[in-house]
Amino acid sequence: MKKILILGAALLLTACSSAPKRSMQVSTIYSTAYEMIESANACILSGDYDKAGFFLSAAENQAMSIDNYDLLTDASLARCSLSLSVNPPDIETAERYVGFAQGFVKNCVDPKKQQALVALNEVRIETAKGNLDENANVNISALLNKLEENKKDVKGDPYYEAQFTLAQGDAYKLKKDYVQADKSYTAAAKEFTDNRYLSEIGISWYKAAQARSLAGNKEDALKAMEQAIFYDRAAENSPALGTDYYAVGLILIKGSPTPSEKERAVEAFTHSAEIFTAIDADDLAKRSRTAAAEVK
Repeated sequence: MKKILILGAALLLTACSSAPKRSMQVSTIYSTAYEMIESANACILSGDYDKAGFFLSAAENQAMSIDNYDLLTDASLARCSLSLSVNPPDIETAERYVGFAQGFVKNCVDPKKQQALVALNEVRIETAKGNLDENANVNISALLNKLEENKKDVKGDPYYEAQFTLAQGDAYKLKKDYVQADKSYTAAAKEFTDNRYLSEIGISWYKAAQARSLAGNKEDALKAMEQAIFYDRAAENSPALGTDYYAVGLILIKGSPTPSEKERAVEAFTHSAEIFTAIDADDLAKRSRTAAAEVK
């Protein structure tokens, strides 16, 4: 009987020792807030700015409720992206949220990386200022240096490495160095493609097309737009597709278009209007229809 009791106690101790340890952290709210920020970023890319704002408001409240500075930083930088995505960009709001992010950085788990992302968004704000106002006092060389200095702190994160490359293209385009801008945009497109970030691939090719068109390279600009359309279709990004076809029309009528180019431009503008109509973007559809009528 004594042997049986000893054996039973041994089995009980073995069972207890193999039980999983209780977690020392609850991450339910963190996970929900993180997913909301990701959803907001996806909405920004697809042009659904109202929904992006809704997600960010909820994420900000949850992040504050658990005192999580990484989430607060990410949400503030997403707010910056949202402010720069509207037309025209809301520079004042973007600067305010970058200021919030800067205040959160010192308490983040990886302050160097988060500081690099703050710097990235500061560069985006400055390039947006330059695009809005040609007389804006923007030191492009300083912006390029800032990107180079901070990119090393996101090394190993392919998404943000590609975002730095994309921002570099924006700075070169503002400098009117369209060859270097195209190289940066094409490199960013490859980086995003390697890691399957569909919407970002389309944006990169769209920007490459802009740079090529500004350089007077109509044929290669149209080739870049073919890539943008391909990936925006894959991402089911309807607003981007409507904008893509509108851009194709603009490229085709640039300079002294041939009758064939004019015909293709009308088709592109008309199709752009059809896509915008399908998603109830009536003002943009009207713009595309007007462009088609003006070509005729």
